[in-house]
Amino acid sequence: MLTQDRFRVPNHQRDYSWTPGEINQLFDDVQDGIARGADQYFLGLMVCISGDENTLTLLDGQQRLATAIIFFSAVRAWLKQVEEYSEDAQQIRDDYIGRRELGEKIITPKINLNSTNNPLFQQYVVSDAPLSDIEKHLKTLKKHDRNFNLLNSIIVCSNRVRAIADKSPDAKAAAKSLIEIVKYMHENVRIVRFIVQDDASAYTIFETLNDRGLDLTTIDLVKNHLFGRISSNDTPRIKELEDRWAQMMFTLANVKANDFLKVFWTSRHGRTQKDNLFQNLKKSHRSTKSAIDLSTELVRAAENYAALESPDDVVWNGYSAAAKETIAALKIIGSAQTHPIILAALDRFTVTEFERLLRLLEVIIVRYQLIGGERTGRLEIQCAKTAKEIFDGGVKTAAQAKDSLKDIYVSDADFRQAFQTKEERSSSKAHYLLRKLEIEERRIASSDGARVSDPGIGLTIEHILPKNPGPEWDDIVRSDPEIVEDCIYRLGNLCLLGKLNKEVGRKPFSKKKTEYGKTDVLTTQSLTHHSKWTRQQIDQRQAAMGKRAAAIWRF
Repeated sequence: MLTQDRFRVPNHQRDYSWTPGEINQLFDDVQDGIARGADQYFLGLMVCISGDENTLTLLDGQQRLATAIIFFSAVRAWLKQVEEYSEDAQQIRDDYIGRRELGEKIITPKINLNSTNNPLFQQYVVSDAPLSDIEKHLKTLKKHDRNFNLLNSIIVCSNRVRAIADKSPDAKAAAKSLIEIVKYMHENVRIVRFIVQDDASAYTIFETLNDRGLDLTTIDLVKNHLFGRISSNDTPRIKELEDRWAQMMFTLANVKANDFLKVFWTSRHGRTQKDNLFQNLKKSHRSTKSAIDLSTELVRAAENYAALESPDDVVWNGYSAAAKETIAALKIIGSAQTHPIILAALDRFTVTEFERLLRLLEVIIVRYQLIGGERTGRLEIQCAKTAKEIFDGGVKTAAQAKDSLKDIYVSDADFRQAFQTKEERSSSKAHYLLRKLEIEERRIASSDGARVSDPGIGLTIEHILPKNPGPEWDDIVRSDPEIVEDCIYRLGNLCLLGKLNKEVGRKPFSKKKTEYGKTDVLTTQSLTHHSKWTRQQIDQRQAAMGKRAAAIWRF
């Protein structure tokens, strides 16, 4: 394939997505085939659309083909270091990576990836950039960035080549081993190439293959279905859809696209199982107009969904500081089940009611899930039902939403009881709870009604009874041997502390009290009222915190 033709990946195709596990599996299989003397290794089916000038549009197979080229590039880079094999390095480039045509200055690559991946693919694979540049660039990317897997695969393949070379006694033997793999891939790794005339034929094939068990993601199937609704001759609409799809995928670069699709569909149609999502969407969007309309909805919904990751997103520009703080809080405490409600309400609620709804969702998540520890499945069912009611117009206010969610709104009594024994091992969640308690303490202490100051983000979690208590705590531990295991992560044993935190450490409680008295954190200052720190004090403090919490997290 690579020696005969060139390939392009259309912009609406998914990004390069192979992980180290898939890359290593491929080359483990290839090396195993060489070791066993296997005549061939079958790499599967690749689907293309015929094109002009020896360029095929690659609809299925880009992961395998691009990975092979990345590996060849890594072999070329290694061989270039050994003067004796510089011509072999050049031949690998010309045969499998890209070649400079007569009279041209730039290299014509064997494959062009989609518009997101292609610039870095050409820079780091085709043009053979230093590995240090790639490693430096990768460190700047988040894990869900659309180019993360591409750059990571270059490093994985380079490490693979280096490991093969390092096992050899000298450079000549290393070069021989690497060239042997290249030859085996050329002569013995086989594929079935299926060339079709247009997109519609290809998408029919994809759906058939998926019914036979081919592992296509939901986002791939939806994309294939939407493009399949448009005639291959309708170039303007195909271009319009390509642009929208590319915009949506760019927006979703730092989140999971398949999770977005489920949330989007749930926000409009109620609870949907992932296995049924594509079939349900396919039934609802059969016409060309429906496909175009859906693409517009997806772009807008993707922007709203991505905004849930950051209170600083432009989506929240028209909302209050309190609403933005709630968005941040929902991310900390884990509120994925509420996302369909938020997406539906962004399209249906006024700004005022939407902000009240955010507050309601924060209260419910804290009561039901964070403190109550109740089943997430029930939460998902209730939130999906309410989301559909909002989208359909039956629920128009936060108060009505509370009524819709009443079955998962935990009562004050149950909330206080659950709070009294709550452990929290997540520092971010513990910090959130203690910070809210501190703000309420300051509000109560404020006699003149002035604006209550926020304790800020420079505070960290302090375990009053240390995780690893020193000899100074022997009396407490001897009298209650289970106290460390039972109480270390209890909310009653946690407090907020600033720069003094490192100085406190494992000191006895009598000395910790002195440091606690120096802080301006009121809930930490109050610890100075205790003469000792045992299970009894932890229980009492946490019970008092529970009473205060019921007032803080109430709608």
